Parts: sequence; structure tokens; C-alpha cells
Amino acid sequence: DLCALVISQNVIMYSVMLNFLNVQMPPRREPDHQAPTQAMVVAQFRDYHAKKFSGQGDPRIVDEWIQGLEFIFEVMDCPDRYRVICAQLQLTRLWWNAYWSMRPGEKAGCTWDMFKDLVRKKYYPSYYQAEMERQFLALQQGTRMVDEYEREFTRLAVFVPDLVRTEAQRAQRFIDGLFPAVRHNIVGHGTQTYARAVSIAQEVDASIRRKAVRDRAQPSAPVQPFTAPPALPAAQSAKEKKRKGK
Repeated sequence: DLCALVISQNVIMYSVMLNFLNVQMPPRREPDHQAPTQAMVVAQFRDYHAKKFSGQGDPRIVDEWIQGLEFIFEVMDCPDRYRVICAQLQLTRLWWNAYWSMRPGEKAGCTWDMFKDLVRKKYYPSYYQAEMERQFLALQQGTRMVDEYEREFTRLAVFVPDLVRTEAQRAQRFIDGLFPAVRHNIVGHGTQTYARAVSIAQEVDASIRRKAVRDRAQPSAPVQPFTAPPALPAAQSAKEKKRKGK
């Protein structure tokens, strides 16, 4: 029967196709969610060719170096526990090894924040540290935009970790240096986190500046020109003088 023959051929072709697919298609694998190992993280870090740090030169290089490392770590999504391991590869080994040789058993507990504090204390001269502290304590917004003030606040805050140790301390120090009109508006909002204080300050500062621009754009009332009183006629003027002379 022709119909039965066609069906039989289709079944055979379908069977052959299934066998072909089973042979050619690799088994589906679930994505690998395994956490990166230390070796994997270090290898990835080396690919970015981070700068070495010798500790010599301008003290400001310390923060530039740390900021460069933090940028790389953010791009890598590097876990905190591996940041110190990667960063120490770029340091002068003599000082680093000597420091921990006097503190056996403590190195494993060194966090990224601790690492940054240690490097800054080591490579910032005392006079430079004192000057940065003085600038921080004297810092005011003045005529600057809040964004500019916040950047300078953040830059100087690294030199006074004891003054901005908690979120509340950091927020209050930031608020204290704001322009009075901005500061008073923030105080009215109650207790703030640092991020919230910055956000409100930006909004208030922008509102004040917009109002100042509008006020300058409004035309002021015209000034009336001075008009001298009319002079008296000569005859009337003589009589007036005679009356006053009596």
C-alpha cells in the first residue's frame, strides 16, 4: 500500500533525525555559579596592569594609587577578601613584610579599609597629615556648589578617620560646613544619613540658586528723577525775604 509505505519512510527519517540530533548536540549545562578562587582573581587583576607603588614622591600619589586600585576592583567586582591580596602585590614588599612579621597571626584579618589606613599612615608625612586635618576642620561650602564641596569633603575626610568614623559623625561634619541657608533647611529634616544629607543639600542649594537667578532677572522699579521746586517770582521773593527779616 502506497500510503503505508510513505508513513513507514517518514518514521524511518524521523528516527534517523533524532539519532543525528542526539549525537551532534552536546548536553545542556547549567551556568557555573562557583565563586572565583584567589588564583582566578589575582590573574584577572594582573591583566589590568595596575601601577606599582614605591612610596616616594608627592604624598598625594598615595590617594591617587588607592583610587586607581578601587576603580579596578569595582570593574572586576572583586570580593573584599581578595582586595588586600591583590593590592599588596603592588607595594614595596620590604615594609609590608616587616610590618606583619611583628604581628604574627593578624595578617589574615586585614580588611581593605585597614589596608588603606595602614598605607596612608606609613606614607603620609606628619606635616602633610596635620595640614590636611587643618583644612578639613576649616572646610566650608562658601560660594561653591554642593557637589564641589562634597568632593573636597570626601578628599579631606580620609585624613581624619576618627572624626568621621560613624555615619552620623560624617553626616554632621558635612552639614556643619554647609552654607547657612542650606544648613538650616537640612536641620529641619531631622537626623540624616550622609547620603541623604548630601542629596537634600544639593536640592536646597539648587533651589536657592534658581531663586537668585529669577530675582536678578526681574526688572527693578524705575528710579524717579529728582525735580527741583519751581523758583519764586522776583517780587514775591523780595517780599518773602523782608518777612523773614522781621
